[in-house]
Amino acid sequence: MTDPVHVLLPTRGVIALTGPDGRAFLQGLVSNDMTRVAADRAVYAAFLTPQGKFLHDFFIVERGDALLIDCEAERLPDLKRRLGMFKLRSKVALEDASQRFAVAAAPGAEALARLGMSEEPGRGMEFGGGIAYVDPRLAAMGARFILPREEAAAALAATGLGPGTVADYDRLRLELGLPDGSRDLEIEKSIL
Repeated sequence: MTDPVHVLLPTRGVIALTGPDGRAFLQGLVSNDMTRVAADRAVYAAFLTPQGKFLHDFFIVERGDALLIDCEAERLPDLKRRLGMFKLRSKVALEDASQRFAVAAAPGAEALARLGMSEEPGRGMEFGGGIAYVDPRLAAMGARFILPREEAAAALAATGLGPGTVADYDRLRLELGLPDGSRDLEIEKSIL
């Protein structure tokens, strides 16, 4: 990739987790520390089998009174169902918010520089009515966005980055050795 680009990621969906017990609910269920999640900090986490095998991987960031979970769109109902099984008396609600939010990326460290973002993995900021954050797995992967769906195209165009393709995103992701959920990891078999 020569010039930094922005890319809508149509294979991604968003779950909105609301309620006062949100962080406590996720704390024992996912592979990362939920106390680290904030409006200016995203984390990468996974939901694993009791034996530690891969089921789902996702990004979590706070937006207003919700925790937004950027996950595989095709497998979103399964993740929502599995999380819902542990809800019990927790004061939380899980909603498929994919109709309200779009997920996008600006791959590469050069994109971070053009966006004026730090290279600190997970560092987030308000952007275009949503949120932008440095990929928490590896800053070299660039930025990710969760944006209101109706405003996403205009917000991304305002970055000054040209439009790119999912292939641009995948090329860099694969060069850096970063998995993309069930495309690269075998469900109930792979160990992260």
